[in-house]
Amino acid sequence: MKNYHIAVAMSVYKNDNPKFLYESIISILSQEEVNVTLFIQIDGMISDKLKKILILFNEHYNINLFWNKENKGLATRLNQIIDEVIKENKFDYLARMDADDISHPRRFITQATFLDKHKDISVVGSDVIEISENGEQLFYKKMHSNHDDIVSNVIQKCPFNHPSVMFNIAVFKENFRYKPSLKNTQDYYLWIDLIFAKKRLANINLPLLWFRVDNNFHQRRGIQKSLNESFSRIYAIKKLKIYSVRNILHIPLLFMLRISPEVIKKIAYKKYR
Repeated sequence: MKNYHIAVAMSVYKNDNPKFLYESIISILSQEEVNVTLFIQIDGMISDKLKKILILFNEHYNINLFWNKENKGLATRLNQIIDEVIKENKFDYLARMDADDISHPRRFITQATFLDKHKDISVVGSDVIEISENGEQLFYKKMHSNHDDIVSNVIQKCPFNHPSVMFNIAVFKENFRYKPSLKNTQDYYLWIDLIFAKKRLANINLPLLWFRVDNNFHQRRGIQKSLNESFSRIYAIKKLKIYSVRNILHIPLLFMLRISPEVIKKIAYKKYR
């Protein structure tokens, strides 16, 4: 079996939960049959509890910490990690991970083997199991697996669960990056840019990530995020030239849903996620 070298990109900021961060890091260090290096960008000042968790792992040879006093957002920090990974020039693939999710022990070997076998695929994600703050399993979220289905549904459904993805490093050597000006839709814009550039995407229909859904998940989807999501869909329709009635009508419907009362959003999310 090939000895894969995987870089993992994570950003930590002040509102992250120390317990969840610890569990997330442990799940990365516990990956089977691959060599993993975890790159963590600390995005601004953080609590002492978060610092203690990071310092606990600071001497681990598989973890690189980058401390920053200023908060500049997820896109900027991920791009910095990407630049560092390319500079080191020793990794086969780059995986994303959030500071509150948990990766399956065989996530990376499964995704790396898939990318190695399917050379035409630039990014691969997976299904996820949504869990509560207490770790209770809430929902199995299945994703479209093949490129054509992903593209045909790209307005109605984001191609990936962002923290589940693994990239072929070649994508970033072609200068694809996250857009730092975007606050919460940076991943979606990247997927659209990749689709436009004829890069192929895929998902593995296995639950390779436990995706944390906290109590504020629906509250965070307010007016500004709703506008950002609407703009991202307009961007996709224009760039990919997919001007169907179905796609155009989805934009106002999505916006109305996002600004609906929380109970309505929860019901709709359970039905259409």
